[in-house]
Amino acid sequence: MKKSLFFFSVLFSLTWAEVPFPVIESGKVVLTEKNSPYLLETSVVFSGTDTLIIEPGVQVFMMPYAKLLLRGPVQILGTEKKPVVFKSLDTTESWSGVHFVSNTAPFYVKNLVVENAFRNSVTQSGGVFESVQFINNYYGLWVNSSNQVYLKKCSFSRNRFALSVGAGSVNVDATDIVGNVFGLYVEKGGKFLGNLQLIKENLEANVRKESDELAGKGKRVSTSVWHRIESGF
Repeated sequence: MKKSLFFFSVLFSLTWAEVPFPVIESGKVVLTEKNSPYLLETSVVFSGTDTLIIEPGVQVFMMPYAKLLLRGPVQILGTEKKPVVFKSLDTTESWSGVHFVSNTAPFYVKNLVVENAFRNSVTQSGGVFESVQFINNYYGLWVNSSNQVYLKKCSFSRNRFALSVGAGSVNVDATDIVGNVFGLYVEKGGKFLGNLQLIKENLEANVRKESDELAGKGKRVSTSVWHRIESGF
């Protein structure tokens, strides 16, 4: 009996052991459910010619300083029953987030769950987030200098700052921003194209606009609070 329990204990441990995040080879990384879960311990930078493809059901656990910086093509292809999950290995710790940075390679992200990140961002990049859940991040998603970003059937919950739109615009369809501390923040020059009625029940504010805040204070500010945070990150 004891031998049987020991066998199943070892088998369980081996089954759930995290596989190190693969090294980029031949310009491509493919994450498969078969080899999942993966462990990302540090920052990984994909160049403009590197491609990331993630299959349904993949889990990636993040160490505190883990970061994904994606400059090339990205396809994260979760399904409703088998979403892709990015989350901290230790849920009491945050990781650095996933960052899409490209003016040439569009991204397509479907059925992804992003949890426990300090900040996720899109900068000078374009693409589609479909059925993506941003949960318990400090900054759910920050979009800057991007005009072709689409959010479709996404949700933001339990984030400190759910969605921020900098210079450029975000097209939003059927996306709920509910139960965060702050819902939507639109910087001067930013545009939110979507239904504001779906931004509700956030603790401090549902919608804040930098232009309104500046007008109320009667002064100009050279950099927004988001840019100051970015410079210190």
